[in-house]
Amino acid sequence: MVIKVDDVFIYPTDTVWGIGCSLYSEIGHSKIAEIKKTAKNKPLSIMFASVQDIFDLFHFPEEVTYLWLEEFFTLESTLIFPVKALKTKIPKWAIGDSDYVSLRTLNLDVIKDISNEIQTPFFTTSLNLTGSTPITNIEDARVFWQAYAPDAHFLPSKVTSELSGLSSTIVLLEENLDFEIKRKGRRVEEIKKHIMKLFFK
Repeated sequence: MVIKVDDVFIYPTDTVWGIGCSLYSEIGHSKIAEIKKTAKNKPLSIMFASVQDIFDLFHFPEEVTYLWLEEFFTLESTLIFPVKALKTKIPKWAIGDSDYVSLRTLNLDVIKDISNEIQTPFFTTSLNLTGSTPITNIEDARVFWQAYAPDAHFLPSKVTSELSGLSSTIVLLEENLDFEIKRKGRRVEEIKKHIMKLFFK
């Protein structure tokens, strides 16, 4: 596998099939918008190779420890955190006009393979046309790839035939630990209990 800087790739996540590109490729970001038929300035989630990469990139409150983040990301979750907490800058076009950035990491071989290949975090979003149901099986993913993104890399990895299809729970967390559940996923109740650990040490 050789993924070039502006290439787009299609791959399975923990819940649905995804499509992504390097965090530093504006061309790839635009390609994804064209493929999904969505606005080019729509912010996308960012996938990291590890929890450590996320922990190193942001100034988190002392309550948000590495171990807390590690468990959080095992719960089919996405974290939204303020851009101002970044320790370094990422391209302005990558976040649009938003004051927040969405973060994910998954302990999957395909995520590690992509990260090792491109050596950067990468944008991630569900594989589907905007307004359509996200794709959950390899057969439909291949059909989408051939119809809408034939120039993309198709990375089936060791995926099973059918993924759960249940989107991740999205949690907006402020630096003062105020939080809001922006989207409820399959494990939302576990996530709520986990968030409470921030307040009771």
